[in-house]
Amino acid sequence: MFFSALLLALLISVWARAEQVTLAWDANTESDLTGYKLHYGTASNSYSVHIDVDNVTTYTVAGLTAGQTYYFAATAYDASGNESGYSNSVSYAVPSPNGAPSTPATPTGASSVPVNTAVTFSTSATDPNGDTSLQYRFDWGGGVLSNWGAASQSRSWAAAGQYAVKAQARDSLGLESAWSSARTVTITSPAPVVVDTDADGVPDNQDAFPTNPAEWADANGNGVGDNTDAAQNHPPAAPQVLAPKANAVTALTPTLQVNAFVDPDAGDSHARTRWQIVQASNSLLVLDVTSTEELTAFAVPSLLLDENTEYYWRAVFYDNRGAASEWSPQAWFQTDFNLTDANGNGIPDSQEVDSGTDLNGNGVNDNEDVNVKAVHTKNGAVKVGIGTAPSSGVFISSIESTDPDVLDIDADADGISDTLPFGLLNFKLILDNPGDQAVFTVYFSEPVPKKGRWYKYDPGQGRWSDFSRHAQFSADRMSMTLTITDGGEGDADGVANGIILDPAGVLEASSSGGDSLIDGVVGGVGSVVDSAQSGCFIGAAASGGDAGDGVRGWWLASGMLSLVSLLLRKVLKTGC
Repeated sequence: MFFSALLLALLISVWARAEQVTLAWDANTESDLTGYKLHYGTASNSYSVHIDVDNVTTYTVAGLTAGQTYYFAATAYDASGNESGYSNSVSYAVPSPNGAPSTPATPTGASSVPVNTAVTFSTSATDPNGDTSLQYRFDWGGGVLSNWGAASQSRSWAAAGQYAVKAQARDSLGLESAWSSARTVTITSPAPVVVDTDADGVPDNQDAFPTNPAEWADANGNGVGDNTDAAQNHPPAAPQVLAPKANAVTALTPTLQVNAFVDPDAGDSHARTRWQIVQASNSLLVLDVTSTEELTAFAVPSLLLDENTEYYWRAVFYDNRGAASEWSPQAWFQTDFNLTDANGNGIPDSQEVDSGTDLNGNGVNDNEDVNVKAVHTKNGAVKVGIGTAPSSGVFISSIESTDPDVLDIDADADGISDTLPFGLLNFKLILDNPGDQAVFTVYFSEPVPKKGRWYKYDPGQGRWSDFSRHAQFSADRMSMTLTITDGGEGDADGVANGIILDPAGVLEASSSGGDSLIDGVVGGVGSVVDSAQSGCFIGAAASGGDAGDGVRGWWLASGMLSLVSLLLRKVLKTGC
């Protein structure tokens, strides 16, 4: 028989998954009703799929396509095959798959604040599925992450330096966005409080006589100020240059040698020697250090000098009562070519890493990354690299690993059996501006031991000094953020000249004792180069006070200094 009425209703509800839908309808009342058929398709009133669902009033259609809209209707049929017309039509839009939130905006916040000052950073992102309950977290620099939370979060830093702050978003289903670009915040140290009781221009903490404006130094510690005591002490004789002398062609790490100390006062002894080296082509002071151990011979640190380049050098003696000699006559030499670095990339050929090395994990092989230089160390198969951020104003000039045993460098300066698990690392950085602070990252191919600390090595003094307060290891100890100021502590050339020279390494204390290495001291103040004569020193005597007085600002007036090594030998000169 024919049905007396169409289906009264077609109801829709979603169960379990977005790719399926359950439909329900009112039952027909005919006595010979046999069952129902469900019809659906992707166009209104056009049904391409027909399903006999038997005599039920609900049915779940599965296998639907996400993002597609479907149209449904039902019919009833009896035992003779008679079928009703279509019920009313309903539609269902299958939800699109969940997508990750957009990359958040670069965090906003203060760009420079003092240490221990809270800074609030804010960001925002959108969600393709309209999720309005996004959460955010921040990378405060060096992999230190905040908890998931609001789009604005605060942070303070206890150590001065530069930190790259990034943000990431997460939707309610746990899908995370990419990290935003970084905002750099500079954390500055508070200015020290300077107390100068006698108003003589020398702070009390540096003044041996803080209440006497006529006296401030007592070099021999006899309780009599140097201004009063100077007449009782005669300066030593000026040192004489022994090697290298004019016309000499040297290796890149020559040893500067002068004669033995001579002083007219009986009982005076040799206390220290100040050494200076100047690049002839641009009058750039590349070394200004004072040694208290190596008094008549000074081994030039590795990577300090450029190949095939002309340099001038000189020295001055100090006696045990603080009197300084005149400067030695200046001598000049020319460095040979660097035979260990044929491709000129600043890495010894024997220490080049393979093409699969990516210590910073940025997806770019280290031997192709312009912001990374990496080496095989002399201590086994371990690799170490130096990395700088783009546009940081810091360029990695060269890097090498040195076997401490070859140079007879003692890692046991404190009497405890310390070890150098990664050997001695030498690197040279070029800065955009002399005196700047360099913040960069040291990468290791294996974790630094828990007892390992970052130490500087002073080749002039043969001493180690703990530099860990300027180094921050990552949580996995596979990398370390290092901060060095040009011309400050840790810069082996001793002068703010736009070059940072750094022999250093990880020292691991033995289990038999603590970490008690005696801090080394790298001296060196002032610049004493006559900028009016290319490569020549001024002729002022150094006696009667600090040998650098009156010319400390030389490098500031010398203009833009070229740091490019000469490619051809220069015509030999005889001096100034």
